[in-house]
Amino acid sequence: MENMLQSLNVENRAGYFFTNFCEKSGNKLWKNSVYFWFDLQVYHQLFYQETLHPFKLCKQARFLYATYIAPSASMDIGLQQIIKKQIYHRIEPPFEDLFDLVEEYILILLLVPWMKMVELDKCTYGKVELVEETRQLDSVYFRKLQALHQESVSKKDEVRQTPTNKNKLFSYHRGYSLNDLVRNRMELEQFRLFLEEHFASMDLMCWIDIEHFRRMLHKDKDRREEKSKDIKKKYLNKKYFFGPSSPATREQQEQIMKLGGGWGQILHERLSSPVLLEIQKYVQMRLEKKWLPLFMAKEQFGPRKKMKPQIKDVAEDILLQRSEKKTAAWKHVDNKWVSSSREIITFRKALLNPITAFQFQRFVSLKGDLLGNGVLFWQEVQKYKDLCHSHCDDATIQNKITAIINCFINSTIPPMLQIDIPLDQALKIVEHRRDLGPYVFREAQMTIFALLFKFWPKFCEFRSNLADEEKILAALERKMEKKMRNWDSRYHRYQGQP
Repeated sequence: MENMLQSLNVENRAGYFFTNFCEKSGNKLWKNSVYFWFDLQVYHQLFYQETLHPFKLCKQARFLYATYIAPSASMDIGLQQIIKKQIYHRIEPPFEDLFDLVEEYILILLLVPWMKMVELDKCTYGKVELVEETRQLDSVYFRKLQALHQESVSKKDEVRQTPTNKNKLFSYHRGYSLNDLVRNRMELEQFRLFLEEHFASMDLMCWIDIEHFRRMLHKDKDRREEKSKDIKKKYLNKKYFFGPSSPATREQQEQIMKLGGGWGQILHERLSSPVLLEIQKYVQMRLEKKWLPLFMAKEQFGPRKKMKPQIKDVAEDILLQRSEKKTAAWKHVDNKWVSSSREIITFRKALLNPITAFQFQRFVSLKGDLLGNGVLFWQEVQKYKDLCHSHCDDATIQNKITAIINCFINSTIPPMLQIDIPLDQALKIVEHRRDLGPYVFREAQMTIFALLFKFWPKFCEFRSNLADEEKILAALERKMEKKMRNWDSRYHRYQGQP
């Protein structure tokens, strides 16, 4: 399959050799399929141009549908009726993944003529006479080395065949804490709204601001100084932490006062790390003991957390694990990376599968703080696309756009930009959200997709070494805990620094 894809990508430079083979075969299905593939690449390239032209996209999408897919298509490719209906309902507005199912279908279909062409080539080359000549060093020393090598190999085989009676029992407890909630950007936003409804959002904002301060580089003294003043001004006053609605008891407040050197020093001096850690600890305790259980008991939250994966999701996840681990080469067109390989389609399917996507999100979270948010952002944009295809009222679509922007692009929770996209892309979305129409998140989603795709082969390799979902999640959880411990240890080294 990968060889065929590479051949199709350079077909125009190879004299359309495979295309000519399909044309001369007399099989209309093969010929129409290879024509469709080339026309589909034109459609894909429209998404990677500097300026997006919705009219051209619609025109090319309708051309592909009318020529190859519609019931009365002049160059029918034999697509199933159910797929035809899906494309028909999603053709307005057209997105880059509109013809993914069709592309997957024709690639499998074209594999037959490709194999036949390869076999014919082999037969042709087989007519050339080959003379085989074997040369081998034969001496006393060579025979001794060969005997030693065989002896070492046999010993290794014996070691491998030795039975082991060690049964490794591993129990994995998955609780739900504030740290778990912070990793899921959508759930965190829901939790923030929940706290606002109960006039308790100050706790969460305080915890996040202190966490943000802790993660600042110590060499960035000006920013740390400014953030410290901001924390003191917002939270260390009689309206919040030292008041009746404080998350700390009166005795705990006095302990923090002593730790900080008294009220005057807390007001005028920069806060020390131990003081901030103590404040954050009490805030977190109230969030986890009081508000988090109430939030999890909500009807909107409970079913989502307790929902078991469906059989079809499990089956699809298994199929994804069995798929090839090789990453197809990306094609470089007009300074943009474009790919129509099967691996891209597989990766899209993986992000839409709840089991695979959850595992992948935990995996990439280890590589970068915002990468996990990238997975959630991509999924939410897909839901937004489905909303566009449902032809619902404009108010509902605008509400969805606002929710995505508030969660990931212009967040009230620091940092403002919660995903790895350039700042100019984020500003463009916020400022021109109505001008961009249904393609408001196009550039951002493509940027995130390309970034996440780099980690897909590593994730496949990691997952192939583990047997089931529980082991995968347990291994990821251990890695995350190790990362947090390392981060905390590095932070505590600088506690004594001003």
